[in-house]
Amino acid sequence: MSSTNKINVTVTYEQSTFLYNGTPTCQLVVQEDTSIRFKLDTATAANYRFAGIIFDNPNDPDIGKVSIKNQATELKIHDTYCKNDDDISFRIVLTPLNSHECIVSPDPQVINKPPM
Repeated sequence: MSSTNKINVTVTYEQSTFLYNGTPTCQLVVQEDTSIRFKLDTATAANYRFAGIIFDNPNDPDIGKVSIKNQATELKIHDTYCKNDDDISFRIVLTPLNSHECIVSPDPQVINKPPM
């Protein structure tokens, strides 16, 4: 039995723009059971927290456990990779500290693709 693969993505929110590892787009290719950790960068974490995630298809069998950790500065998604050639589209929801507003990201994607 192999261990779960891990992907880390740093999320920055500045001037109404989401950046993932410094770029405005986030497409992650997954080829096995994978844990994906989205972590707010230090400057963003000083003003925002993860509030949740919105899946385009919440019944997708590849979506495993979703959790928010470390005082809502980390969001973890477990992709079980049970269905090959599948895209998981979602939006990340942030909330400013001391506010009930929500900020919704453009749609990151996890692309399940079998190894060639």
